[in-house]
Amino acid sequence: MVQRIAALNAVSKPLPGSRQPYDPELLYVECGRCGAPVIWEPGRATRILEVAGIDPLELDASCMLSTDSCSMCSKKKGYTVQIFRLSSGPGSQRPRSFGTA
Repeated sequence: MVQRIAALNAVSKPLPGSRQPYDPELLYVECGRCGAPVIWEPGRATRILEVAGIDPLELDASCMLSTDSCSMCSKKKGYTVQIFRLSSGPGSQRPRSFGTA
């Protein structure tokens, strides 16, 4: 019985060196025109990143989304979204990895 519990615990833990997917809903979204934070309904950031083909494994807290308009500065119905990875300098950059983010 003890071995079975240990095996179940080992299966539920991530492998060493593996990363957990970052929740796209936690990404900061900002209007690129006026700088205002943009609040979307739940699920919108996830859908946008899925359509763009961006893997959540490539996201982290240094990523943000920027739109070309918001309800504060424009009455446009459509908008474009860009994803950025922010850093505070060359020493803070993550090792280069392959992907779309």
